Amino acid sequence: MTDDRSLTPFTFSVGKARITVFCDGTLVAPVGSLYRLGSDQPTPEKFPDAPGELSVNAFLVETDGRKIMIDTGSGAFFGPDHGKLPIAFEELGVSTDGIDDIILTHIHADHSGGLVADGKPVFKNAKLHIGKTEAAFWLADGAADAPHATEKVKGQIGRAHAAIDPYETENRVTLFEDNGDILPGFSASLRAGHTPGHLTIRFENNGETIAFVGDIVHGDSVQFANPAITIDFDYDQPRAATARAAAFTQAADEGYLIAATHLPFPGVGHIRRDGDHYRFEAYRK
Repeated sequence: MTDDRSLTPFTFSVGKARITVFCDGTLVAPVGSLYRLGSDQPTPEKFPDAPGELSVNAFLVETDGRKIMIDTGSGAFFGPDHGKLPIAFEELGVSTDGIDDIILTHIHADHSGGLVADGKPVFKNAKLHIGKTEAAFWLADGAADAPHATEKVKGQIGRAHAAIDPYETENRVTLFEDNGDILPGFSASLRAGHTPGHLTIRFENNGETIAFVGDIVHGDSVQFANPAITIDFDYDQPRAATARAAAFTQAADEGYLIAATHLPFPGVGHIRRDGDHYRFEAYRK
């Protein structure tokens, strides 16, 4: 399990912007049993290099006098090993009231759960930005009654409303196009599969780029060696594999930094080609 040292915020620069990574907690799970390759049944024997836990990372971008969060961690949704974001904010000397904007890569609870505490907004002055397809899938009237709504999906829909409705009530939710600009310097690219509206959020500043890739990858070895390997959490398994391969190819070809929620903290680095596959090269200051 992740120790307290991982709670220390990790800060670096992209262009003239300051970026800080927070560890909100750790998902302890038999990840090898969650990976999928050519079967909808667990085959952990195929994945001897699978991790036993996944970090839950969230990101703060400070640029042009504004503070912008990319995802918010799990909050209280996944138990006492999560919801560490407020502690990390305190350590950094940042007030949640001072956050101007929050952009979600997608609405799963380990990305949106930190929006609320005891049913109330944690970020009292922030505007929440969500992609249109993602919002329509999880938040539309009648979503829980749609044909795709398994019991698992219904539970996710309930958690989505619990996290986002308090902001909607205060008219602080803005929807943006799946492919296009969000805020100055920030743009979205649809990487659907993990969820129908799963996004990469690209940030450019002073000639440098970082891509916040959300859940395009889980763990720092298995899916880089073979992007066709999916995970049980992927809503559309074939589409998720296609999105992952495209994201890896673009990041390797263009050479920009990536930041991922479920890579080992701080989850920042480069994707490099390794023969016919890829490898992750962690960022070093």
